[in-house]
Amino acid sequence: MRRFVTLSLLGAAAALLPGHSPYRQWYAYRATHLVVVTDEMRPGALTVAAAVASAIAARWPETKAVPAAARSPVEVVKLLSSGQLQVGLLPTAEALEALEGRGRFADGGKVALRAVAVVGGDLVVVLESCDRDRAHAIAQALAESRDDGPLAKKSLLRGPAPIPFHPGALEYYQGATTRNGG
Repeated sequence: MRRFVTLSLLGAAAALLPGHSPYRQWYAYRATHLVVVTDEMRPGALTVAAAVASAIAARWPETKAVPAAARSPVEVVKLLSSGQLQVGLLPTAEALEALEGRGRFADGGKVALRAVAVVGGDLVVVLESCDRDRAHAIAQALAESRDDGPLAKKSLLRGPAPIPFHPGALEYYQGATTRNGG
């Protein structure tokens, strides 16, 4: 009888525990939302990430783009490099350090980050492995949001970046330049 009670309790616990696991919900959320992650260490960074997410969602609603904050730029890069999240907002110097695997990013090694846009002193980044069409669509969404909204006050989207641009984003910017006669 004691064994039956013990097995019953274990069975009930096993049935209930998955319902309380935040990981399953997190995986489902990430599958349906494009998360633009930045760090909470810099004042105003989350506001810029929110503007980036809003611009993407306005142009590409099915992404359900949302902003999120990690503790530090190192955490942002870890979330990107592990494949947990796909889009990051990093200061240009931090993005270069992560690409080269130096400074605070030395322990993690080099990370193949690619720029999608320059937003003020930050870069919107993805991994090199990001789908070309996705990077193109993100660059287009950000460029088209320049007419109004919070990104309109930021400097050039296709300015100089210390890391290479993703081929999909570069393709968009080169096509936009050609269309605009530049």
